[in-house]
Amino acid sequence: MREDPLSIEYRGLLNPAQLEAVLHRETPLLVLAGAGSGKTRVITYKIAYLIHECGYRPEEIFAVTFTNKASNEMRERVNVLLEDSVDVWVRTFHSSAAKLLREWGKSLGVDPGFSIIDQQDQRSGLKKIVRSMNIDTETYRPEKYMYLINRAKDLLMNADEAASASFSSDLYFNDVYAQYQALLDRENLFDFSDLLFKLTRALERHGEVLERIRRRFRYILVDEFQDTNHAQYVLIRQLVGGGGSICVVGDDDQSIYGFRGARIENIHNFVKEYENCRVIKLEENYRSFQNILTASSQVINNNEERFGKTLYTKKGEGEKLIFCRTGTDYEESRFISKTILELGLIHGYRYSDCAIFYRMNAQSRAFESVFNQHRIPYTIVGGLRFFEREEIKDILAYIRLAMNPMDEIALRRIANRPPRGIGQRTVDAMVKACMDRGYSILHGDDDLPIAPSRKKLVLAFTELIADIGERITTQDPPSLLQHVYTTSGYLEWLRREQKEEKVKNLEELYNAVYEFHRSSPESSIVDFVEEVSLNQGARDDEFQDNRVHLITLHNAKGLEFPVVFMAGMEEGVFPHYLSGEALQDQQEERRLCYVGMTRAMERLYLTAAKSRLLWGRTVERDVSNFIREIPKDLLVEKEFGMSAANRASQRSGGSQAGLPSGSGLKKRRIVERDNSNITVNSRVVHESFGRGTVRSLQDDIAEIEFDDGFVMQFMLKYTPIQIENS
Repeated sequence: MREDPLSIEYRGLLNPAQLEAVLHRETPLLVLAGAGSGKTRVITYKIAYLIHECGYRPEEIFAVTFTNKASNEMRERVNVLLEDSVDVWVRTFHSSAAKLLREWGKSLGVDPGFSIIDQQDQRSGLKKIVRSMNIDTETYRPEKYMYLINRAKDLLMNADEAASASFSSDLYFNDVYAQYQALLDRENLFDFSDLLFKLTRALERHGEVLERIRRRFRYILVDEFQDTNHAQYVLIRQLVGGGGSICVVGDDDQSIYGFRGARIENIHNFVKEYENCRVIKLEENYRSFQNILTASSQVINNNEERFGKTLYTKKGEGEKLIFCRTGTDYEESRFISKTILELGLIHGYRYSDCAIFYRMNAQSRAFESVFNQHRIPYTIVGGLRFFEREEIKDILAYIRLAMNPMDEIALRRIANRPPRGIGQRTVDAMVKACMDRGYSILHGDDDLPIAPSRKKLVLAFTELIADIGERITTQDPPSLLQHVYTTSGYLEWLRREQKEEKVKNLEELYNAVYEFHRSSPESSIVDFVEEVSLNQGARDDEFQDNRVHLITLHNAKGLEFPVVFMAGMEEGVFPHYLSGEALQDQQEERRLCYVGMTRAMERLYLTAAKSRLLWGRTVERDVSNFIREIPKDLLVEKEFGMSAANRASQRSGGSQAGLPSGSGLKKRRIVERDNSNITVNSRVVHESFGRGTVRSLQDDIAEIEFDDGFVMQFMLKYTPIQIENS
């Protein structure tokens, strides 16, 4: 006989707050689920309860979340609880919208035979439109229009409405949006944003269809409600109507996707917009020890306009948090690798028990290099390994081809990267001629069977590769790499395309080569490329299931690990320098910190480097304010790789980047500056980066190109900078 789900109370599978959330169904319900408090269990038990005890049919329940993984997990758990395979609607938002449009499309005035295009197809379509308008695709990039159009659709604005609302100051945005949407409509294509946009707009026009859908779905459940955008919020509001049969689960302290259009206001406004809304807080944490919960709570308490929660656990206090200040980012990686090895030897932790979180993808490079040296297996979650990234492989291909002009793979990779007019046919002809005649592509034979218009382009390319080859034995590795960046045009190409993350990764490649040269002055760039190639060999096969996880903080949400290292806890790194002084951005960065801290189950390590290497220049970094917000009695402070001078400076309080001892951690005093005299093309001097030129200035954010080629953005209001010679 099937067991009554209510007996879960007596089997101890739900705590009192969870059980209350499961049983409540009279009025709208907001379940404020703290980190690690068992929100998925609440949703799945509630679905089972509605079906088993309340008379709902499986098809009358509409449950949505954000990932296929989460929806599949919920569906499987419900089936286990009911001991039966039922067809419960547990889907992602976009999957739900697509299914509704297929089922109800004809009644909604939508052709249900539409095709869904991906981002690459979206970008290609926009690129054709921009080119057809005879405007500069470097200045008016298709990627920019793709982002703007998606955001406009998230706000439920069509092209005319976006124009009326002055949604974008871009000169051509309105025309591009209109032409792009006309193209999609003509070919019955939907991009991802269209699914929610067109469904909600169609339901607005067809009230009779909306009423039929409402009668079908008698109860609505929404997971991760804090991550909903405007269109998703409106869709849920439409489906609920004036009834109270809705339960949303979320945590305003874990809203970290504002850059994707998520609106934290949605969860804050829910209790205002839904009459008689009940709020139930899940505060018992099943993941972490109390010291971790207390520390993370003290950090997030500095945010404003929160519901507020007091997380607690019955697991005990656990270990104190470790904060380690290292001399450099390389020493930070060494400290973490050393600690991981010690945790394994002394406490029996596996590599897979450990995760390293960082704010920016480029930070993984130092860890990869050190882990390779110590043969620590690792995997990058949600991203590529550093040396597998496209831009890194491209640059190394230039050096590989210069080392071995017969390397066809390298040739095909970079012959037209950046675009230089050497297409696939030309490369095919070059390769065939070289194979037929038995010499390399650098031979420079004027009789190559290629179009005359391409011969000059090919000759310039072969001269470039030959020049790199001649410098391999005469230039030190960092200088040679800088030469490749410049003469190939690759770095300038990325900057024109505003590929900021890729530019930062090339900066990290330079740092890797710089460190390699500093540790082994006699070695050449050939040795570096060989070392990278060897390290890329049997890296995963030996440790398939037991690897340290390298993860960006945004990808860490929803995960948990016994041991967590949060690296780069420095001002300008985390919180990120682009967060500036805007309160909303600062608070999202703090929520991101809270998410990272609450992933740790048993041990939490926080690390910060006194200096980081940027284009071979050592840049001083101050400790993140997030560290200063953790009570000192919860932290064990350590140093690693710090010189005697650095330690003395910190003890005397003379180092801005240091942690003054005796008085504990103090908040940094933010100084506002009058930089109103700085304009575009101004020559300026930065206290840390030296001399440079202001390349652009918008909303007090200045992009400065320094004389060594390094480019950064700064909030002028808080930047230690002045006009040159002033």
